[in-house]
Amino acid sequence: MRFCPKDGTLMVPQKKDGTTVLKCPKCGYEIKLTEKAKEAYRQKSEVAEEKRRGVMVAEERKVEYDKEEMEELRRQLLENLQESEREGD
Repeated sequence: MRFCPKDGTLMVPQKKDGTTVLKCPKCGYEIKLTEKAKEAYRQKSEVAEEKRRGVMVAEERKVEYDKEEMEELRRQLLENLQESEREGD
């Protein structure tokens, strides 16, 4: 599971332009998932016959990141922190 670096809300997977992103439902912050990280999230929809409403289940699996992916995550985090500091001034 990932939490939004801006407000701490649980981020949810979403399809966007043919790719999967994690999006904060509160502030709209998005981060693109790498191919390896996509495997950690599995979406499943079930429809109850009497209600016809979809239920989404997200499941987390342990994923090991390589050095390049970790560096990209660090870079994104630093950018977000710097942006937050600029907005706070």
